[in-house]
Amino acid sequence: MSSNKDDQLVTGGWLMSGSSTYQVQSLLGHGTFGSVAKCTRMDDMKTVAIKMIKKGDFDVHQASLEMAALMKLKSLDPDECNLVRWYQVFIDRGNICLEFEHLDKSLFDLLQERDSQPLHLNEIRPIVQQLACALGHLKAVGVIHADLKLENVMLVNHLQEPYRVKVIDFGQAQNVSAGQLGSYIQTRQYRSPEIILGFPFTEAIDMWSLGCLAAELFLGRMLYPGSCEYDIIRNIVEIQGQLPDNILTTGLKTCNFFQRDDSSTNTLWKLKNSQQFHRETGIRPKKTRRSKLTSLDDLLHIRIITSEKVAEKYVEMRDVHMFMDMLKGMLPLDPAKRMTPHQVLEHHFTIMYHFIHLYPCSCYVSSAFHMMDVCRKQDSTFPQWDKSKTTNPVQAHCIKHIPAPVPRPRVQKQVREEEKG
Repeated sequence: MSSNKDDQLVTGGWLMSGSSTYQVQSLLGHGTFGSVAKCTRMDDMKTVAIKMIKKGDFDVHQASLEMAALMKLKSLDPDECNLVRWYQVFIDRGNICLEFEHLDKSLFDLLQERDSQPLHLNEIRPIVQQLACALGHLKAVGVIHADLKLENVMLVNHLQEPYRVKVIDFGQAQNVSAGQLGSYIQTRQYRSPEIILGFPFTEAIDMWSLGCLAAELFLGRMLYPGSCEYDIIRNIVEIQGQLPDNILTTGLKTCNFFQRDDSSTNTLWKLKNSQQFHRETGIRPKKTRRSKLTSLDDLLHIRIITSEKVAEKYVEMRDVHMFMDMLKGMLPLDPAKRMTPHQVLEHHFTIMYHFIHLYPCSCYVSSAFHMMDVCRKQDSTFPQWDKSKTTNPVQAHCIKHIPAPVPRPRVQKQVREEEKG
Protein backbone atom coordinates (compact mmCIF):
# COMPACT_ATOMS: atom_id res chain seq x y z
CA MET A 1 0.00 0.00 0.00
CA SER A 2 1.35 3.41 -0.92
CA SER A 3 1.84 6.06 1.72
CA ASN A 4 2.01 8.90 -0.81
CA LYS A 5 -0.88 11.26 -0.18
CA ASP A 6 -1.13 12.04 -3.89
CA ASP A 7 -1.61 8.37 -4.70
CA GLN A 8 -5.31 7.59 -4.36
CA LEU A 9 -4.86 3.88 -5.10
CA VAL A 10 -4.96 2.58 -1.54
CA THR A 11 -6.87 -0.42 -0.30
CA GLY A 12 -10.32 0.67 0.83
CA GLY A 13 -10.01 3.99 -0.99
CA TRP A 14 -12.51 5.40 -3.45
CA LEU A 15 -12.35 6.64 -7.03
CA MET A 16 -15.06 8.51 -8.89
CA SER A 17 -15.77 8.99 -12.58
CA GLY A 18 -18.61 10.90 -14.11
CA SER A 19 -20.73 7.77 -14.24
CA SER A 20 -19.44 5.38 -11.57
CA THR A 21 -17.90 5.04 -8.13
CA TYR A 22 -15.13 2.51 -7.48
CA GLN A 23 -13.78 1.02 -4.29
CA VAL A 24 -10.15 -0.12 -4.35
CA GLN A 25 -9.87 -3.77 -3.28
CA SER A 26 -6.12 -4.26 -3.66
CA LEU A 27 -3.07 -2.81 -5.36
CA LEU A 28 -1.98 -5.00 -8.27
CA GLY A 29 1.31 -3.36 -9.09
CA HIS A 30 3.39 -0.30 -9.84
CA GLY A 31 4.73 0.62 -13.25
CA THR A 32 6.97 3.29 -14.69
CA PHE A 33 4.10 5.67 -15.28
CA GLY A 34 1.58 4.73 -12.60
CA SER A 35 -0.14 2.10 -10.48
CA VAL A 36 -2.84 -0.48 -11.13
CA ALA A 37 -5.52 -1.55 -8.67
CA LYS A 38 -8.27 -4.14 -8.52
CA CYS A 39 -11.51 -2.24 -7.94
CA THR A 40 -15.22 -2.87 -7.56
CA ARG A 41 -17.46 -0.74 -9.77
CA MET A 42 -20.26 -0.03 -7.33
CA ASP A 43 -23.15 0.57 -9.74
CA ASP A 44 -23.03 -3.03 -11.01
CA MET A 45 -20.51 -4.61 -8.54
CA LYS A 46 -18.28 -5.63 -11.43
CA THR A 47 -14.57 -6.20 -10.74
CA VAL A 48 -12.36 -4.02 -12.94
CA ALA A 49 -8.73 -2.94 -13.10
CA ILE A 50 -7.91 0.76 -12.92
CA LYS A 51 -4.57 2.18 -13.99
CA MET A 52 -3.79 5.56 -12.45
CA ILE A 53 -1.24 7.67 -14.32
CA LYS A 54 1.16 9.89 -12.40
CA LYS A 55 0.67 13.65 -12.56
CA GLY A 56 3.99 14.71 -14.12
CA ASP A 57 4.05 16.37 -17.54
CA PHE A 58 5.99 13.48 -19.07
CA ASP A 59 3.57 10.95 -17.56
CA VAL A 60 0.58 12.88 -18.90
CA HIS A 61 2.21 12.83 -22.32
CA GLN A 62 2.67 9.05 -22.04
CA ALA A 63 -0.97 8.71 -20.97
CA SER A 64 -2.06 10.61 -24.07
CA LEU A 65 -0.03 8.24 -26.26
CA GLU A 66 -1.56 5.20 -24.54
CA MET A 67 -5.06 6.60 -24.93
CA ALA A 68 -4.41 7.28 -28.62
CA ALA A 69 -3.40 3.64 -29.09
CA LEU A 70 -6.41 2.40 -27.11
CA MET A 71 -8.76 4.56 -29.18
CA LYS A 72 -7.30 3.04 -32.33
CA LEU A 73 -7.94 -0.44 -30.94
CA LYS A 74 -11.58 0.32 -30.15
CA SER A 75 -12.52 -0.99 -33.58
CA LEU A 76 -11.18 -4.46 -32.69
CA ASP A 77 -13.00 -7.18 -30.77
CA PRO A 78 -10.83 -7.59 -27.65
CA ASP A 79 -11.84 -11.21 -27.14
CA GLU A 80 -11.16 -12.39 -30.68
CA CYS A 81 -7.99 -10.30 -30.90
CA ASN A 82 -6.66 -11.36 -27.47
CA LEU A 83 -6.35 -7.77 -26.28
CA VAL A 84 -7.40 -6.36 -22.92
CA ARG A 85 -10.82 -4.70 -22.97
CA TRP A 86 -10.69 -0.97 -22.26
CA TYR A 87 -13.82 0.67 -20.89
CA GLN A 88 -13.13 4.36 -20.38
CA VAL A 89 -10.82 7.12 -19.19
CA PHE A 90 -11.74 9.51 -16.37
CA ILE A 91 -10.12 12.06 -14.07
CA ASP A 92 -10.17 11.60 -10.31
CA ARG A 93 -8.71 14.44 -8.22
CA GLY A 94 -6.39 15.41 -11.03
CA ASN A 95 -5.25 11.84 -11.73
CA ILE A 96 -5.79 10.24 -15.14
CA CYS A 97 -7.48 6.84 -14.67
CA LEU A 98 -7.89 4.14 -17.31
CA GLU A 99 -10.52 1.48 -16.62
CA PHE A 100 -9.93 -2.03 -17.99
CA GLU A 101 -11.43 -5.47 -17.58
CA HIS A 102 -9.94 -7.36 -14.65
CA LEU A 103 -7.82 -10.36 -15.65
CA ASP A 104 -6.36 -13.24 -13.66
CA LYS A 105 -2.56 -13.18 -13.47
CA SER A 106 0.41 -12.66 -15.75
CA LEU A 107 2.64 -15.29 -17.34
CA PHE A 108 5.38 -13.91 -15.09
CA ASP A 109 3.26 -14.75 -12.04
CA LEU A 110 2.55 -18.19 -13.47
CA LEU A 111 6.25 -18.98 -13.89
CA GLN A 112 6.95 -17.77 -10.36
CA GLU A 113 4.22 -20.05 -9.00
CA ARG A 114 5.92 -22.93 -10.82
CA ASP A 115 9.33 -22.03 -9.33
CA SER A 116 10.45 -21.15 -12.87
CA GLN A 117 9.78 -24.66 -14.14
CA PRO A 118 9.37 -24.47 -17.94
CA LEU A 119 6.01 -24.90 -19.57
CA HIS A 120 5.20 -27.98 -21.62
CA LEU A 121 5.16 -27.42 -25.39
CA ASN A 122 1.45 -28.23 -25.38
CA GLU A 123 1.02 -25.30 -22.97
CA ILE A 124 3.28 -22.95 -24.94
CA ARG A 125 1.50 -23.58 -28.25
CA PRO A 126 -1.87 -21.92 -27.43
CA ILE A 127 -0.06 -18.96 -25.86
CA VAL A 128 2.05 -18.41 -28.98
CA GLN A 129 -1.02 -18.79 -31.21
CA GLN A 130 -3.02 -16.21 -29.27
CA LEU A 131 -0.15 -13.73 -29.08
CA ALA A 132 0.53 -14.07 -32.81
CA CYS A 133 -3.18 -13.46 -33.36
CA ALA A 134 -2.96 -10.30 -31.21
CA LEU A 135 0.12 -9.05 -33.08
CA GLY A 136 -1.59 -9.75 -36.39
CA HIS A 137 -4.51 -7.53 -35.45
CA LEU A 138 -2.18 -4.82 -34.15
CA LYS A 139 -0.25 -4.96 -37.43
CA ALA A 140 -3.50 -4.63 -39.37
CA VAL A 141 -4.32 -1.31 -37.65
CA GLY A 142 -0.71 -0.10 -37.78
CA VAL A 143 0.09 -0.31 -34.05
CA ILE A 144 3.35 -1.50 -32.48
CA HIS A 145 2.91 -2.74 -28.89
CA ALA A 146 6.62 -2.17 -28.12
CA ASP A 147 6.61 -3.82 -24.68
CA LEU A 148 5.62 -7.45 -25.09
CA LYS A 149 6.92 -9.49 -22.13
CA LEU A 150 5.70 -12.05 -19.58
CA GLU A 151 4.35 -9.33 -17.28
CA ASN A 152 2.20 -7.89 -20.09
CA VAL A 153 0.53 -11.15 -21.07
CA MET A 154 -2.35 -11.98 -18.74
CA LEU A 155 -4.16 -15.25 -18.20
CA VAL A 156 -7.86 -14.40 -18.44
CA ASN A 157 -9.18 -17.02 -16.03
CA HIS A 158 -6.68 -19.83 -15.63
CA LEU A 159 -8.94 -22.20 -13.70
CA GLN A 160 -11.90 -22.02 -16.08
CA GLU A 161 -10.02 -21.41 -19.35
CA PRO A 162 -6.45 -22.69 -19.04
CA TYR A 163 -3.90 -20.72 -21.07
CA ARG A 164 -6.35 -18.27 -22.55
CA VAL A 165 -4.36 -15.01 -22.63
CA LYS A 166 -4.66 -11.33 -23.46
CA VAL A 167 -2.09 -8.61 -24.11
CA ILE A 168 -2.14 -5.62 -21.75
CA ASP A 169 -0.29 -2.31 -21.21
CA PHE A 170 -0.17 -0.07 -24.27
CA GLY A 171 1.90 2.55 -22.48
CA GLN A 172 4.70 2.30 -25.07
CA ALA A 173 2.48 1.56 -28.07
CA GLN A 174 2.87 3.72 -31.16
CA ASN A 175 1.83 3.92 -34.78
CA VAL A 176 4.10 2.14 -37.19
CA SER A 177 4.31 5.32 -39.26
CA ALA A 178 5.28 7.43 -36.24
CA GLY A 179 8.16 5.33 -34.90
CA GLN A 180 11.06 7.64 -34.07
CA LEU A 181 14.59 6.51 -34.86
CA GLY A 182 16.56 5.98 -31.67
CA SER A 183 13.44 5.46 -29.53
CA TYR A 184 14.04 3.99 -26.08
CA ILE A 185 11.28 1.37 -26.01
CA GLN A 186 10.81 -2.31 -25.10
CA THR A 187 11.88 -3.85 -21.81
CA ARG A 188 15.62 -4.52 -21.97
CA GLN A 189 15.60 -8.33 -21.96
CA TYR A 190 13.02 -8.38 -24.79
CA ARG A 191 14.54 -5.46 -26.71
CA SER A 192 15.27 -6.13 -30.35
CA PRO A 193 18.71 -5.51 -31.91
CA GLU A 194 17.38 -2.68 -34.07
CA ILE A 195 16.12 -0.77 -31.03
CA ILE A 196 19.41 -1.27 -29.15
CA LEU A 197 21.43 -0.11 -32.16
CA GLY A 198 19.14 2.73 -33.24
CA PHE A 199 18.24 1.15 -36.58
CA PRO A 200 14.91 1.97 -38.33
CA PHE A 201 12.21 -0.28 -36.88
CA THR A 202 8.78 -1.67 -37.65
CA GLU A 203 6.28 -3.95 -35.94
CA ALA A 204 8.94 -6.68 -36.36
CA ILE A 205 10.27 -5.59 -32.95
CA ASP A 206 7.16 -7.19 -31.42
CA MET A 207 7.96 -10.48 -33.15
CA TRP A 208 11.45 -10.40 -31.62
CA SER A 209 9.87 -9.95 -28.19
CA LEU A 210 7.46 -12.83 -28.87
CA GLY A 211 10.42 -15.05 -29.75
CA CYS A 212 12.20 -14.11 -26.51
CA LEU A 213 8.98 -14.75 -24.57
CA ALA A 214 8.40 -18.17 -26.18
CA ALA A 215 12.00 -19.17 -25.47
CA GLU A 216 11.61 -18.08 -21.85
CA LEU A 217 8.53 -20.25 -21.39
CA PHE A 218 10.50 -23.16 -22.87
CA LEU A 219 13.62 -22.54 -20.74
CA GLY A 220 12.05 -21.28 -17.52
CA ARG A 221 14.47 -18.33 -17.67
CA MET A 222 15.23 -15.40 -19.95
CA LEU A 223 16.94 -16.15 -23.24
CA TYR A 224 18.84 -12.85 -23.20
CA PRO A 225 19.22 -11.56 -19.62
CA GLY A 226 21.32 -8.52 -18.86
CA SER A 227 21.72 -5.54 -16.57
CA CYS A 228 22.54 -3.19 -19.46
CA GLU A 229 22.17 -3.10 -23.24
CA TYR A 230 25.77 -4.22 -23.74
CA ASP A 231 24.95 -7.45 -21.86
CA ILE A 232 21.99 -8.04 -24.17
CA ILE A 233 23.82 -7.39 -27.43
CA ARG A 234 26.83 -9.46 -26.29
CA ASN A 235 24.56 -12.40 -25.43
CA ILE A 236 22.82 -12.09 -28.79
CA VAL A 237 26.13 -12.12 -30.65
CA GLU A 238 27.44 -15.08 -28.62
CA ILE A 239 24.37 -17.17 -29.46
CA GLN A 240 23.24 -15.92 -32.88
CA GLY A 241 26.46 -14.56 -34.31
CA GLN A 242 27.48 -11.21 -35.75
CA LEU A 243 24.76 -8.76 -36.79
CA PRO A 244 24.49 -7.83 -40.48
CA ASP A 245 26.82 -5.03 -41.58
CA ASN A 246 23.98 -2.99 -43.07
CA ILE A 247 22.27 -2.80 -39.65
CA LEU A 248 25.49 -1.99 -37.81
CA THR A 249 26.54 0.65 -40.34
CA THR A 250 23.13 2.36 -40.29
CA GLY A 251 22.47 2.17 -36.55
CA LEU A 252 22.67 5.48 -34.69
CA LYS A 253 23.99 3.79 -31.54
CA THR A 254 26.21 1.10 -33.07
CA CYS A 255 29.41 2.84 -31.93
CA ASN A 256 28.28 2.47 -28.31
CA PHE A 257 28.85 -1.27 -28.59
CA PHE A 258 30.93 -1.94 -31.72
CA GLN A 259 34.05 -0.55 -33.34
CA ARG A 260 35.21 -0.65 -36.93
CA ASP A 261 37.28 -3.72 -37.78
CA ASP A 262 39.45 -3.21 -40.85
CA SER A 263 41.34 -6.46 -40.24
CA SER A 264 38.35 -8.72 -40.87
CA THR A 265 37.26 -9.89 -44.29
CA ASN A 266 33.86 -11.03 -43.03
CA THR A 267 32.51 -7.96 -41.25
CA LEU A 268 33.16 -4.24 -40.94
CA TRP A 269 32.45 -4.23 -37.20
CA LYS A 270 33.72 -5.86 -34.03
CA LEU A 271 31.99 -6.00 -30.64
CA LYS A 272 33.88 -4.04 -28.00
CA ASN A 273 35.10 -6.09 -25.05
CA SER A 274 33.55 -5.48 -21.64
CA GLN A 275 36.59 -3.58 -20.34
CA GLN A 276 36.50 -1.15 -23.24
CA PHE A 277 32.75 -0.64 -22.86
CA HIS A 278 33.18 0.01 -19.12
CA ARG A 279 36.05 2.41 -19.74
CA GLU A 280 34.06 4.43 -22.27
CA THR A 281 30.67 4.47 -20.53
CA GLY A 282 31.30 3.87 -16.83
CA ILE A 283 28.78 1.01 -17.01
CA ARG A 284 30.11 -2.32 -15.80
CA PRO A 285 28.69 -5.27 -17.79
CA LYS A 286 27.84 -8.46 -15.96
CA LYS A 287 27.89 -12.08 -17.03
CA THR A 288 24.28 -13.05 -16.44
CA ARG A 289 23.68 -16.13 -18.61
CA ARG A 290 23.45 -19.31 -16.56
CA SER A 291 23.83 -21.67 -19.50
CA LYS A 292 26.45 -21.44 -22.22
CA LEU A 293 24.37 -21.70 -25.37
CA THR A 294 26.44 -21.36 -28.51
CA SER A 295 23.47 -21.28 -30.89
CA LEU A 296 19.69 -21.44 -30.82
CA ASP A 297 20.03 -25.06 -31.96
CA ASP A 298 21.47 -25.88 -28.52
CA LEU A 299 17.94 -25.43 -27.18
CA LEU A 300 17.12 -28.77 -28.80
CA HIS A 301 19.13 -30.47 -26.07
CA ILE A 302 17.94 -28.42 -23.09
CA ARG A 303 14.83 -30.47 -22.39
CA ILE A 304 15.06 -34.14 -21.45
CA ILE A 305 12.49 -36.37 -23.16
CA THR A 306 11.08 -38.50 -20.34
CA SER A 307 8.57 -40.65 -22.23
CA GLU A 308 9.31 -44.36 -22.03
CA LYS A 309 7.37 -45.30 -25.16
CA VAL A 310 9.36 -44.98 -28.37
CA ALA A 311 6.38 -43.59 -30.29
CA GLU A 312 5.79 -40.81 -27.75
CA LYS A 313 9.50 -39.92 -27.68
CA TYR A 314 9.41 -39.55 -31.44
CA VAL A 315 6.32 -37.34 -31.31
CA GLU A 316 7.74 -35.05 -28.64
CA MET A 317 11.13 -34.72 -30.33
CA ARG A 318 9.37 -33.86 -33.58
CA ASP A 319 7.44 -31.20 -31.69
CA VAL A 320 10.63 -29.77 -30.16
CA HIS A 321 12.20 -29.52 -33.62
CA MET A 322 9.13 -27.73 -34.99
CA PHE A 323 9.15 -25.34 -32.04
CA MET A 324 12.81 -24.55 -32.66
CA ASP A 325 12.14 -23.99 -36.36
CA MET A 326 9.45 -21.47 -35.45
CA LEU A 327 11.64 -19.81 -32.80
CA LYS A 328 14.47 -19.29 -35.27
CA GLY A 329 11.95 -17.74 -37.64
CA MET A 330 10.95 -15.25 -34.94
CA LEU A 331 14.50 -14.24 -34.03
CA PRO A 332 16.52 -13.39 -37.17
CA LEU A 333 18.90 -10.51 -36.48
CA ASP A 334 17.70 -8.84 -39.67
CA PRO A 335 14.14 -7.66 -38.94
CA ALA A 336 13.21 -7.96 -42.62
CA LYS A 337 13.71 -11.74 -42.35
CA ARG A 338 11.55 -12.28 -39.27
CA MET A 339 8.29 -14.16 -39.50
CA THR A 340 5.08 -12.15 -39.64
CA PRO A 341 2.24 -12.93 -37.22
CA HIS A 342 0.40 -14.61 -40.09
CA GLN A 343 3.37 -16.88 -40.77
CA VAL A 344 3.47 -17.89 -37.09
CA LEU A 345 -0.22 -18.76 -37.25
CA GLU A 346 0.44 -20.89 -40.34
CA HIS A 347 3.58 -22.56 -38.97
CA HIS A 348 3.51 -26.36 -38.54
CA PHE A 349 4.18 -26.01 -34.79
CA THR A 350 1.10 -23.83 -34.34
CA ILE A 351 -1.29 -25.87 -36.49
CA MET A 352 0.31 -29.19 -35.46
CA TYR A 353 0.62 -30.50 -39.01
CA HIS A 354 3.83 -32.38 -38.20
CA PHE A 355 2.00 -34.96 -36.08
CA ILE A 356 -1.66 -34.76 -37.08
CA HIS A 357 -1.59 -38.29 -38.48
CA LEU A 358 -0.92 -39.60 -34.95
CA TYR A 359 -4.01 -38.05 -33.38
CA PRO A 360 -5.98 -41.29 -32.84
CA CYS A 361 -3.11 -43.15 -31.22
CA SER A 362 -0.94 -40.69 -29.31
CA CYS A 363 -1.84 -39.19 -25.97
CA TYR A 364 0.72 -36.43 -26.56
CA VAL A 365 -1.02 -35.39 -29.79
CA SER A 366 -4.54 -35.65 -28.40
CA SER A 367 -3.44 -33.53 -25.45
CA ALA A 368 -2.00 -30.96 -27.86
CA PHE A 369 -5.33 -30.65 -29.65
CA HIS A 370 -7.21 -30.45 -26.37
CA MET A 371 -4.99 -27.59 -25.19
CA MET A 372 -5.72 -25.67 -28.40
CA ASP A 373 -9.45 -25.70 -27.69
CA VAL A 374 -9.06 -22.30 -26.04
CA CYS A 375 -7.97 -20.88 -29.41
CA ARG A 376 -10.96 -22.36 -31.21
CA LYS A 377 -13.37 -20.86 -28.69
CA GLN A 378 -11.99 -17.33 -28.99
CA ASP A 379 -11.05 -17.12 -32.67
CA SER A 380 -13.92 -17.55 -35.11
CA THR A 381 -11.41 -18.10 -37.94
CA PHE A 382 -9.79 -21.04 -36.13
CA PRO A 383 -11.17 -24.27 -37.67
CA GLN A 384 -13.91 -26.06 -35.80
CA TRP A 385 -14.64 -29.78 -35.82
CA ASP A 386 -17.61 -31.94 -35.04
CA LYS A 387 -16.86 -35.10 -33.05
CA SER A 388 -20.13 -36.65 -34.16
CA LYS A 389 -19.23 -36.47 -37.84
CA THR A 390 -15.61 -37.60 -37.91
CA THR A 391 -13.27 -39.79 -35.94
CA ASN A 392 -10.36 -37.60 -37.01
CA PRO A 393 -10.84 -33.94 -35.96
CA VAL A 394 -7.47 -33.10 -37.42
CA GLN A 395 -8.92 -33.14 -40.94
CA ALA A 396 -11.40 -30.44 -40.03
CA HIS A 397 -8.73 -28.56 -38.11
CA CYS A 398 -6.28 -28.39 -41.00
CA ILE A 399 -8.55 -28.11 -44.01
CA LYS A 400 -8.40 -24.30 -44.05
CA HIS A 401 -4.64 -24.24 -43.61
CA ILE A 402 -3.09 -27.23 -45.36
CA PRO A 403 -3.72 -28.07 -49.02
CA ALA A 404 -2.03 -31.47 -48.79
CA PRO A 405 -4.12 -34.54 -47.85
CA VAL A 406 -3.98 -35.70 -44.25
CA PRO A 407 -1.89 -38.89 -44.00
CA ARG A 408 -3.38 -41.95 -42.36
CA PRO A 409 -2.20 -43.07 -38.91
CA ARG A 410 0.91 -45.25 -38.98
CA VAL A 411 1.06 -46.14 -35.30
CA GLN A 412 -1.49 -48.70 -34.15
CA LYS A 413 -0.89 -49.04 -30.44
CA GLN A 414 -2.27 -46.63 -27.86
CA VAL A 415 0.49 -44.75 -26.04
CA ARG A 416 0.24 -43.00 -22.72
CA GLU A 417 0.75 -39.28 -22.21
CA GLU A 418 4.23 -38.27 -21.14
CA GLU A 419 4.81 -36.54 -17.84
CA LYS A 420 4.49 -32.79 -18.13
CA GLY A 421 7.14 -30.38 -16.93
